[in-house]
Amino acid sequence: MAASAPDRLRKDKPLRPLSSATDLTDFTHSTLEPDSDPQSDDYDNSEIQSLTPSIFDYVKKYGRTYHGYRAGAYPFPNDAPEIERLDMQHVILTALFHQRNYLAPLKVKRPKRMLDIGCGTGKWCFEMANEFPKCRVEGIDLSPIQPKISCENVDFFMDDITRPEWWHCTQPYDYIHTRMSLGIFNDFREIIQKSFNNLNPGGWMESQELYPKVYCNDGTMPSDYALLEWTANEDDAAMRLGRPLRIANKLKRWYEQAGFVDVHEEIFAIPVNSWPKDERMKVFGKWFYWNMCAGVHAWSIEYFVTALGWSPAEVEVYLAHVRTALADKSVHAYYKVYVVWGRKPRPDEPPSKTPKPPDWPQPPGDDEKNLSWSTRILMVLLSCSWVNSTVKLKKSPLYHQKKKKKKKKKKKKKKKKKKKKKKKKKKKKKKKKKKKKKTTSS
Repeated sequence: MAASAPDRLRKDKPLRPLSSATDLTDFTHSTLEPDSDPQSDDYDNSEIQSLTPSIFDYVKKYGRTYHGYRAGAYPFPNDAPEIERLDMQHVILTALFHQRNYLAPLKVKRPKRMLDIGCGTGKWCFEMANEFPKCRVEGIDLSPIQPKISCENVDFFMDDITRPEWWHCTQPYDYIHTRMSLGIFNDFREIIQKSFNNLNPGGWMESQELYPKVYCNDGTMPSDYALLEWTANEDDAAMRLGRPLRIANKLKRWYEQAGFVDVHEEIFAIPVNSWPKDERMKVFGKWFYWNMCAGVHAWSIEYFVTALGWSPAEVEVYLAHVRTALADKSVHAYYKVYVVWGRKPRPDEPPSKTPKPPDWPQPPGDDEKNLSWSTRILMVLLSCSWVNSTVKLKKSPLYHQKKKKKKKKKKKKKKKKKKKKKKKKKKKKKKKKKKKKKTTSS
């Protein structure tokens, strides 16, 4: 593999339709209600189809296979179970985002060229190519695990996006996309800045990232919950290896620092299993439970052995407890997924059109232990979608303008009513006077 230029992977089979999760809708904090019968279903992933194995030689360890090109740059495996999990992850996240692959306003001005950083199995690329047939969609990844299907407007590159030479041999893009990049890069701010530099003016960048911290709103999560300990160990190991996991809640600030304008942020909730009462949420939780159970080994083995000094056997025993905790429906736990998108300004526009951040309390972060109970309750309330929407409305200048207009209209109506009443009174007085005159004259 030559390091000077990316390797384009050619595909030679006709395009097949891709599966989608049309039965799933958006899931927000306000709909996370626990099921009264937690034993009402079981977990079955028999209908999930794995993709073809790679034709390249891979590094084999811990009973898994890892990419051979620039070995070690990506800490997670690329074997058949991981390919299967990545495909399921794509379906879950697309469903979470209201059956959309993106939240940026791409249909206002349709992109001609877009890039998916860390494209994985390539499902996102193919679906975007179908939606934007006149757009050239490019995907870059260290592993050539994309399916052997062809699409006229899709190209895949096997390369390392952190390599400076790669950016120099590409043309500017109209849209750059990242998804689930936690723990992959040493400094995600560098990726954001390079993406900004390689966007056309007016182009968009979007990041869809999970925040690896377990949340619970109703006090059902005990302090010794195994998933809490696992996420803490994961974070510790990732920091020791210089690959931070907790980047999602910083994306909006990093986008603005890089120079993006019109930066927006949306936060979605994902239940860890099928504990919610709502049937759609239950299905969604079941899928995410399967994805987590399939992924904990892939996400843990390299980190725990290399950074924490555990043996592979110790990791296996420990992960059994984590999977047991994942299946516990009495704990109403969930994760958050942050979606942030921003636009590269045009040369003739002001430096920033980004609206000022709201001054209400943010969702609980790493320092939530130091907060008072009243503040915590307020934060939980503000995490509900209906509260957020009302607060945002009341903070916006448009809201106040509309209020003023309504007040003016009310005042005008009152004045008109008063005038009408006065006219009626005058008419009545005149009639009375006329009657009096007639009576006196007679």
